[in-house]
Amino acid sequence: MRRILSLLVFSLSFFVASAQQTKFDYIFQEAMRQKLANKYDAAIDLFDYCHQLDPHSGAVLYELSELYPYVKNDSLAIHALEEACRLDPKNYWYKNRLVSLYLEHRRMDDALKNVEEMARLFPEKGEVLMMLLELYENKSDYAKMVEVLDKIEVKEGKSEQLSMEKFRLFLQMNDEKRAFEEMENLANEYPNDLRYQVVIGDLYLDAGKKEDALKQFKSVEVQDPNNVTLLLSMANFYHQEGDTERYQEYITKLLTHTDVDDATKVRMMGVLVRENLTTDGDSVQLLSLFDRVLQQPQEQTGLLALKVGYMMEKKMPKEEVSPVLRQILEIDPENEMARQNLLTYAIEENDTLNIVNICKPAVDYKSSNAVFYYYLGFAYFMMDEKEQSVEAFRGALEHVEKSDLTTEDKLKMRANSYALMGDVYHQLGQDDKAFQAYDSCLIYRRNDAMVLNNYAYYLSLKKKDLQRAEEMSRMSNELEPDNATYLDTYAWVLFQQKRYDEAKQYMDKVVELMERDGEEMSDDVADHIKQINKKVKKK
Repeated sequence: MRRILSLLVFSLSFFVASAQQTKFDYIFQEAMRQKLANKYDAAIDLFDYCHQLDPHSGAVLYELSELYPYVKNDSLAIHALEEACRLDPKNYWYKNRLVSLYLEHRRMDDALKNVEEMARLFPEKGEVLMMLLELYENKSDYAKMVEVLDKIEVKEGKSEQLSMEKFRLFLQMNDEKRAFEEMENLANEYPNDLRYQVVIGDLYLDAGKKEDALKQFKSVEVQDPNNVTLLLSMANFYHQEGDTERYQEYITKLLTHTDVDDATKVRMMGVLVRENLTTDGDSVQLLSLFDRVLQQPQEQTGLLALKVGYMMEKKMPKEEVSPVLRQILEIDPENEMARQNLLTYAIEENDTLNIVNICKPAVDYKSSNAVFYYYLGFAYFMMDEKEQSVEAFRGALEHVEKSDLTTEDKLKMRANSYALMGDVYHQLGQDDKAFQAYDSCLIYRRNDAMVLNNYAYYLSLKKKDLQRAEEMSRMSNELEPDNATYLDTYAWVLFQQKRYDEAKQYMDKVVELMERDGEEMSDDVADHIKQINKKVKKK
């Protein structure tokens, strides 16, 4: 009877536990469904209920730790995961997630403590050792980093990368003895890789053991006199010794070495240029070195640009700088530094054809620099290439806003472009476009005497808007009162208004000014005098 009763109690307990588990499983699955649907509040409520049903479920606490950040409750997320790790201390994924949360909240000591524990629990996990290495590096604990590297070496075997990292750490720890040993081990393990033997020489040099360093370098030089690493170390050695001749010898070998990449050569030449400028060194010697290096075919412009910069700093004549700038353009036609400097030289020499040859390629490759369009337009204007001139000025106006010019220079470029376009349009017989261009110019420079004069004169020729022509002509004369051309325009505007006596008064001043300044009278002025005098005599 007693046995039967016992069995009944056991069966009842099993049934209750089974029902409880079924309920837990159902609610857990529903919570997961809500989580996947991004309904985080509902998911949290359901997982909380699961926790009440089974307070020892690490899975529930883990899920809650992932959900709490969505409702801005990071502290509960950490607490839930800490509890999950306490319930299941050997669960890798719980601990890994907890470390991530600690790191997110800059709890570096807690993260390190947990990763150290993970390294003991999961020695087969290489990623744990890498995390530990990173955390020790964050604390600058180089000794601990070496311990971790030793463990990685035991696990994965000795490698060049690990040995070099340990070597670096020993140097950080000022442990020269172990740094030497590590490098000697590498040199012995890889006898055909002379880099390690050179580094041993560098270590001797850093330790002040110059004789040992030179002996080590010479040993390598016997095996491979053109070894790039050796050449660099030898150059450094003789630089420290103050032996300029041998320093230059090894630097030259490096800079003319085919295995040294362009970027390294630029950096090295940059150091020499700075030293030369700082000490006011011999420019002939440095330029000779540049020439030797540049005898090799150049695919990049770095060395040439460095040479140009040095030559300009030394204020060398443009006849010497220009060929180097042209070399840059041969390699990189879109190099605007070189093109703009060449343009400056051409402008200084007033070399119109050269200005075209410099600017036209920039316009062809659609440069966004308005300067090239503007000066191309100006050069075409001087060459009487009217249509090309207008087209180039349009390009300048299109690109001026995005150009690297000051606000003042942008205003000048707009005003000048419109002024010259107005002159060209008049020459083309398109006066309506000319007047529009002049109007645009006067928006940006309302006191442009030449534009005011030309605008007024061309209006007078068409006998159009003569009142405005008179106002503009008067303003140009106020700006430049002794300009015979502007006075002639004013006299002619008055003539077109049939104000002949006034016109003659101003034309007499024109003659007086031209005689005073020795100016030769143009056919137009002579004709104006003739017509004005004729009308006055008829009165």
